[in-house]
Amino acid sequence: MLLRLRDYVIVPEREERKSFRLSRTFDSPARYSKRVLEVHRAFGIGIGRREHVIYRDLVLDVDPGDVVYVTGESGGGKSLILKDLERELQRHEEFKPVLNMDSVEVDPNERVIEGVGRDVAEAIELLSFVGLGEAYLFLRRYRELSDGQKFRYRVAKALDLKPRTLIVDEFCSNLDRVTARVLAFLTQRWCRKRGMTLVAASAHDDLVEDLGPDVLVIKRFGSNAEVRYDLPRPERCSLLRSLKIEKGSAEDYRALSEFHYRGRNPGHVKAVYRAMIGDELAGVIVYSYPHPNLRARNAALPFLRELIRSGMRSYLKWLNEHFVRVSRVIVHPKFRGIGVAVELVRHTMPLEGRPYVETLAVMAKYNPFFERAGMVRVSGPSDVRMERLDRAYKELRSLGATERILLDGELFRRWFESLNRRKRRRALNALSSVGDYWRRSGSRKLDPERAAKALVSLLNPPEYLIWKNPDPIYAGFPDPQVSLTGRPSQGSSS
Repeated sequence: MLLRLRDYVIVPEREERKSFRLSRTFDSPARYSKRVLEVHRAFGIGIGRREHVIYRDLVLDVDPGDVVYVTGESGGGKSLILKDLERELQRHEEFKPVLNMDSVEVDPNERVIEGVGRDVAEAIELLSFVGLGEAYLFLRRYRELSDGQKFRYRVAKALDLKPRTLIVDEFCSNLDRVTARVLAFLTQRWCRKRGMTLVAASAHDDLVEDLGPDVLVIKRFGSNAEVRYDLPRPERCSLLRSLKIEKGSAEDYRALSEFHYRGRNPGHVKAVYRAMIGDELAGVIVYSYPHPNLRARNAALPFLRELIRSGMRSYLKWLNEHFVRVSRVIVHPKFRGIGVAVELVRHTMPLEGRPYVETLAVMAKYNPFFERAGMVRVSGPSDVRMERLDRAYKELRSLGATERILLDGELFRRWFESLNRRKRRRALNALSSVGDYWRRSGSRKLDPERAAKALVSLLNPPEYLIWKNPDPIYAGFPDPQVSLTGRPSQGSSS
């Protein structure tokens, strides 16, 4: 149930806030056209100078870092309040620089991942905060986004400019109301963590709870305006009140698989759970059987090496009985950033009834939701194969393979076929040094697409994370050994 405006209690204003007194009036026209005179005559409006008051002596007390939300009927004067307040804030150093989002310009051909942040990690964090945390979306140009996505991207651009005050008119007005509530929650959280003043206006009052404004202005049609202070700050997005996690199916996974950067089969599926927000499918988590052998797992649990020496068959049997792997976590784009992924992982790991749950995830480098759900990141021993891969990569680059060629199977094939016999042998030797990923099964013939995909995967290995079940029945199982680099990283939630 949504909180209504009248549910809020007015808190006495704080003395330390700066006060701004705003007034806006218009005079009736001094010159009268034939039609204007006809209106006066038809409705009995006397001719003379008339003052139209939009608001007069509207006092707003604002502190740096406050969230100010102006809402009310369309045509009531919300945009005028924003303009007048912006002008006043510009006069005070503690609010400067003041950025109006209307002034943020974007190159239509700008790629989403290139337009914000100092590096990829910071860009992904920022884009995730505005609900654009999707791998394929990172690669789109601004002109290829929907209107709603363009608005969210411009919010990200504005936040990336790091103003002390951000002014946003028609805040979330062109978004569906679910996405609007998500973005409202994420934007206020971003601004408050950084002490940024946010001043937003919209005719929609369904964002009040997720913004939790320090200053709420309700501007009704006419000169009437009401100001309320210190509304409850949201700890979670209001949508999570209706979050329900339950047993899911393969159909649930397929419904969201297009939103995962690896849409192919997640392997031998053991279980699927889904997250529902109201009647909408918000996310899925897929559990599969563990990989046969992982260096990071053996580093976390050294006793596994002894099991391997005792016989591979018995080791694999033990592994399947005591481990389960999270192979997919997918959240619908409009619900990203509010904690759905964290709840999916945290709630379902105990349901699998295993002493250990593990995962391999590239996204874990940029978004620590696995750690926020209770998993720990493990740093394994240095991998000799990675050293060989680095040498192989340098060798391929020295032969003329550009970054783009190494990422594209078709380009890799054309490049490889253009090499003379001597260079081709050097390329094959480089690939052979890191394994047989580049070969077709049972053949020495190069499979360019397979080689390109393998190189991408090997050059950007996933993070390994593990969870030990705290249930007392598993007390006899060793705790994972985690190095110092296994500490939770900072970043956005999902």
